[in-house]
Amino acid sequence: MKKMFLRGAIAVLGFGMVATLGSCSSSESSTDVLYVGMECNYQPFNWTTSTETENTLPIYHDSNFADGYDVAVSKYLGQKLNKEVVVKKIEWSSLIPSLNSDEIDIVLAGMTDTAERRQSIDFSNPYLASDLAFLVRTKDVPSDLGTKENPATYEQLLNLFDGKSLVCQSGVVGDDFIDTYFVNNSANKEIRHSEALPTYPLAANDVNGGISFAMPAELPVIEAMVNINPSNLRVLYCDYSFLSADDQNGLTVSIGIKKGNDELKNSINAALEELSVEERGRMMGSAAERSANN
Repeated sequence: MKKMFLRGAIAVLGFGMVATLGSCSSSESSTDVLYVGMECNYQPFNWTTSTETENTLPIYHDSNFADGYDVAVSKYLGQKLNKEVVVKKIEWSSLIPSLNSDEIDIVLAGMTDTAERRQSIDFSNPYLASDLAFLVRTKDVPSDLGTKENPATYEQLLNLFDGKSLVCQSGVVGDDFIDTYFVNNSANKEIRHSEALPTYPLAANDVNGGISFAMPAELPVIEAMVNINPSNLRVLYCDYSFLSADDQNGLTVSIGIKKGNDELKNSINAALEELSVEERGRMMGSAAERSANN
């Protein structure tokens, strides 16, 4: 869902901050290497860990490792394309510029294919489809509202959020959803939009601390945030059929590829065709479980 579905003193949940990677010149590029850009701070899609396991890859010019669903997909693509995968940890706002300057070959970071982005880069077919959900504090929402079995309707969401504020990461689809569907609603509900924060973890801290009431994101991201603090946070499931068809596309993620690199795009799409929906679900489930223990 990232659109680029996204207080230094706040550390309630222990979420890490994003680090910036020094650039690598395009002269380092090799047909035998696939340079992959990701934040390494977006659980369960990608995150940073100090422990090397069978699920991790070293982070370029860093003593730590990357883990997550995006890393699993990167490994899969490396095998299919017969390339060594090198992960570069790059700030969210710098991912597309890094792709266009040849510092990386692909963006594999939970990014949504949007018309705006297609003006500057190309995209693969989606490598995951998700649901929309909200992160809320357990004590703030009735236990029978927005359950997995009975997701909250749009009307129920508007009533719940009336007089409250919503927060999200800056530059992501979820942040746009706040204005489009909640602040600018036709039911005259007074819903505020808190200032967007640099990362989902910081936005989650906002909710956890009661500064903002809820945060929208892809379901796997919300579940990962809840797993870090299950005694205080919960998933608010919703029936997201109120989203327009175009905005429902924001619940899928694709791989960013430099414009004109059709050979790489076609190779990636061919590899993704062989990755079943069931296997994608298994990979994401495994990543979500690991992120809960990270």
